[in-house]
Amino acid sequence: MAESTKKTTSTSSAKKDANIAKFEKKISELEGLLKNALDTINMLTAAKEEPVSNPQNMVITVPSTDVVLVYMSDSMGHLETTSVSLDFNRWGQEFTLTRQAFDEIVGKYWHWFEDGRLAVSGAKDEYIKVAAAKGLKTDKEYYLDAKKLNSIGKMSVDELEALWNSVTQKNHRESIVTFVKRKFIEEDPLYRDRAKIDLLNRLTSGGFKREQDELSGNYKYQPINIAKIA
Repeated sequence: MAESTKKTTSTSSAKKDANIAKFEKKISELEGLLKNALDTINMLTAAKEEPVSNPQNMVITVPSTDVVLVYMSDSMGHLETTSVSLDFNRWGQEFTLTRQAFDEIVGKYWHWFEDGRLAVSGAKDEYIKVAAAKGLKTDKEYYLDAKKLNSIGKMSVDELEALWNSVTQKNHRESIVTFVKRKFIEEDPLYRDRAKIDLLNRLTSGGFKREQDELSGNYKYQPINIAKIA
């Protein structure tokens, strides 16, 4: 009887030890899984906080949706849409616009692009592509630009006539006229050359008769006249 009890106790103890071993093994497995999970979380957190590596110092460019608009007239102007309001006062002014604002301007002021008063900048390929998609010209496609306009006073008579003949847009020829007339009123000596005034009078079919009269001592421009020229 005593021997039977001893065997039963021994068997029970062995089962208990086996269960403890299984439990400890299970705990060990769970601890391993938890450690792996924590390591993964720490790695992801560190990756999020660290700056993006760029070992080759590559230039990363983000495509821009902006468009640059160029004003191509010597006269003052104003346009307004639901998203933008622009004032122009000299040839060559540039305005950086969102694509939405640009599209609105094209829709409302299409005739300004047709007569060469507005153009898309040709400074970047992305602008040129926008112009091509819209069927518009860039400023580089026109003969007259701000540099040529501002150098008229230094041109010879032959160079001025060549410039006039190369400009085909009515608006651009009018800009030459208003520019020279304004400089004449300001009494800039470079624009009071009688030979140039005679040439422009011929090219404009009498548009510089008053300037001729003033140079002859028969007439004096008043500042208010600038609002009535061309």
